[in-house]
Amino acid sequence: MKITTKDLAEICGVSRATVARALHGNGRISEETKQRILETAKAYDYEPDLVARSLVSGRSMMIGVIIVDLGNQYYSKIVDAIAKRVLLDGYILNITVHGDDKEMEKKLIRTLVGHHVDGLIVSPINKGEHFYRMMERVGVPYCVLGLDEFEGCPGVGLDERKAGLDAAEYIAQKGYRRLLFLAPPFYDSKGMPNMGHYKRWDGVQEVGRRYGMACSMITEVQPENYLPLVLDYIKNCGEKHPAILCSGAMFAVKVLGYLRREGYTAPDDYGIMTFDNLDEFGELHPRLPCVDNHVEKIGYAAGDLLMHLIQGEETDAREMIPHDILEGDTL
Repeated sequence: MKITTKDLAEICGVSRATVARALHGNGRISEETKQRILETAKAYDYEPDLVARSLVSGRSMMIGVIIVDLGNQYYSKIVDAIAKRVLLDGYILNITVHGDDKEMEKKLIRTLVGHHVDGLIVSPINKGEHFYRMMERVGVPYCVLGLDEFEGCPGVGLDERKAGLDAAEYIAQKGYRRLLFLAPPFYDSKGMPNMGHYKRWDGVQEVGRRYGMACSMITEVQPENYLPLVLDYIKNCGEKHPAILCSGAMFAVKVLGYLRREGYTAPDDYGIMTFDNLDEFGELHPRLPCVDNHVEKIGYAAGDLLMHLIQGEETDAREMIPHDILEGDTL
C-alpha cells in the first residue's frame, strides 16, 4: 500500500508541514529531523503525489514538445537533448508528433495547453501572422526551434543563410563550377515560405555569383520524384564533375544509393555534401562532408531557454547556435 505524507508524519512523530519541509528542502527544520524523515521515506519507498503537488504549486512539471516525427534522427536528437536539460529542473516531456499536418499541429498545441503543460517547444510547420498570434495567446511560455520562421518570438537555431553560404563556399573552393541544391519545397500549398531551406539557397546563390559557379535547384520531397531529376542533372548539366548540396541528410543517403545503382560514384563522377551530421555517417565509406548544425546543442539550449522563461528570469529570448563544416571524402 502506498505510503503518504500523513503516514510519514505519524511514523516520525512530526507534523505534515515538517514532512513537507524535509521532502522539498525548504523552510526551517533541523538537519537531524530532516535526515530522519528522508531516511524513513526511502525505507518505505515513498513516492510523491505529483497531481496533488501540481495543485498546490500550480505547475504540472511537464513540457509539451511538438515535432514532425521521431523517425528523423534530427528530431530524435533534439528531443533527447531537451529531455536531459529540463530533467535537471525536475520536468518531464510530453512528446507529440503531427506528421506534417498543419491542423494537427495547432490541435496538439491546444491539447497540451489544455492539459496544463508549463511550457511548449515547437518546430512549427504553420507560418504567418495568424499562427504567430496564436502562439502569443497560448498562455504558457514557449520556444520555437528555428530563428527564421517568427522573428519576434523566443527561439533557438542556426543562421541558415550563413550555413548555406559556408557550405557552398566549401564546395566552390574544391574547384566545382556547377552545383545542384536539393531541398524540400520552398513554399507550401498556401504560398508560405519554408524559411530555413529558402535562406540556405539564398546563401548558395551568393557564393555562385562570387565564384562564377552555376547553381541549380530541385525542390521535391518524394524520392521517386527527385532522384530521376538528379540523375538527369548529372548526365546533362554540361559539367563532367558537378556537385550536389543536400539540404537534409536523408536526401544525401538516397542520392548516393540511387546514383551508385545507376553507375555513378562519389567523388569520381560527382561531388556531394549535406546538412545534418547523422551518427550513421561514421559508417559510410567514403564519408560525407556535412554542415554540422549541432542539433544536441539546439535542443539543450531550447530546454534551457524555456526553463528560464518558466521561472520568469531575465534571459536572451533568441539564441543562435554556431555551425561547423565537417570534412569528408565525397567532394
